[in-house]
Amino acid sequence: MDRKTTIRLLVVIASIILMVVFLYPSFVYYSKPLPEREEYVKTHPAIFKKIVNLGLDLQGGMRLVLEIDRTNIDKTQDKDPLDRAFTVIENRINGLGVAEPSIQKQGKDRIIVELPGLKDEKRAKDIIGQTAQLEFMLLRDPVQLEQAINVIDNVMAGKLSKDTAGAVAASDTTAQKAKAQQAMAEKLFKGEEKKKDTAIKADTADTAALEEAEVTSFKDLLSGMQGQIAVRMDNIGRVNDILARKDVREALERVGLGNNKFLWSHDTVMAQSVPHRSLYYVKGTPEMRGDAIKDARGSLDQNAMRGGGAKVDLEMNSKGARRFSVVTAVNVNKFLAIVLDSTVYSAPRIIQKISGGRAEITGNFSIAEAHNLAVVLRAGALPAPVKIIEERIVGPSLGQDSIQKSVLAGLVGGLLVIFFILVYYRLSGVIAVLVIILNVFGVIAVMAGLNATLTLPGIAGILLQIGMGVDANVLIYERIREELRTGKTVRASIKAGFERAFVTIVDSNLTTIATALILYWKGTGPIKGFALTLTFGLCISLFLALFMSKVLFDIVFANAKDKMSI
Repeated sequence: MDRKTTIRLLVVIASIILMVVFLYPSFVYYSKPLPEREEYVKTHPAIFKKIVNLGLDLQGGMRLVLEIDRTNIDKTQDKDPLDRAFTVIENRINGLGVAEPSIQKQGKDRIIVELPGLKDEKRAKDIIGQTAQLEFMLLRDPVQLEQAINVIDNVMAGKLSKDTAGAVAASDTTAQKAKAQQAMAEKLFKGEEKKKDTAIKADTADTAALEEAEVTSFKDLLSGMQGQIAVRMDNIGRVNDILARKDVREALERVGLGNNKFLWSHDTVMAQSVPHRSLYYVKGTPEMRGDAIKDARGSLDQNAMRGGGAKVDLEMNSKGARRFSVVTAVNVNKFLAIVLDSTVYSAPRIIQKISGGRAEITGNFSIAEAHNLAVVLRAGALPAPVKIIEERIVGPSLGQDSIQKSVLAGLVGGLLVIFFILVYYRLSGVIAVLVIILNVFGVIAVMAGLNATLTLPGIAGILLQIGMGVDANVLIYERIREELRTGKTVRASIKAGFERAFVTIVDSNLTTIATALILYWKGTGPIKGFALTLTFGLCISLFLALFMSKVLFDIVFANAKDKMSI
């Protein structure tokens, strides 16, 4: 084997290894039964970013078409109601916990929402149909935050008595926690304190998930970050479970903290290569609501003292201006959180009293981030209601039936093609079959790497490009046969066959790819899925047919002189 062939073989091997790496998470996830998948997601929350996600038509779910009612919109202020509605709906859908939802704008008034795998359709409709709630809420001071954390820790350690305030003031060290828990465990093990044992069992349903995860301290789940507290993404579920506990809520109320709230940030931040989400402790009663905002615009920050960047300019209506002046006057140096649908988008510090109804939010914004925040602020005062004009529910059984029929159709068609190739082209047909199989796995691997969604039309696209891949092999093989009939050697025939078929194969594939790209550009939903998988498949098919096949031919028929199995 010459040096050139060796290098090409290494490229082929590297390509196959890359396919395996991208396909492995999908294989692990989809090889598990459905109940086990749900448990696997809890321990691997980022898995949906690494696998091929199934579309609405394959796993069931909900599809909604929403339309903005422009009847009562002031024509002079009708600037971007669709963008504002899109932002609000996207924020709410992300809160539903649906893996890879699809949200698309259609025309000037419509938004298409697809929620694969959704189980609670009523909850989704209720949340999407709500009016946007934009609120300005003061952050609680660090003393109150620390007190709230200690109260929660004491509840989890079982240290609260009727005098909760006294329990909060008590020492709360890790050693004392461990000692108290060990003593309790010994008493339970020996069968002592039956009444206390009964009380603990009664609370089992409320803490089962936490006990399984061996979480004994709320503080242990928190991290300090940029002057705030944050939580690792894989611990968010645990924190939510703790904050939702009835005994935790009651304990906070007893010490006068019941009116405050813990709210998550909208964006994630990286710390030591691990994604975190900030957790804000805010006053439960908002200082202002979104109806105070008249306008908000993202712009470049010209203040050299702040290092440039971008900012968001706010303009209040007359009522909002008066209220904002009062709020900023009495809360200088405190933080004011901008909250949309219970999610904190920003929490700037109040530097001074702000009069006149104009303000600016500065920070480490890019111009795109400033624009997005401005859209969020304007969304709170959205004048146009959004109504559901079309609703379609796809049951999981229908989705599973689609998968089974698609797999069956693919297997039958594939086996027939493989049978024909093996009979007609013999040993060369084995190479073609290997290339076709790698073509299918290659498409799925690329989709997994790009976190694309596989739909039923997408499967049709895969089957179509398999046919075109076979067509490319037929062109090459028939050209090789013609060269052999002229009396050329095997190696010369292989070289001439690939070279002369190259232009025809590239031309046919590129024209199809161009058509697929136009479909992806102009199409929506299923059309995009078809175009995407077809484009991926054709690009991979070109690589496999013109490069990988040539390498395999050079290796398999390296010593053949006058005859070859084709």
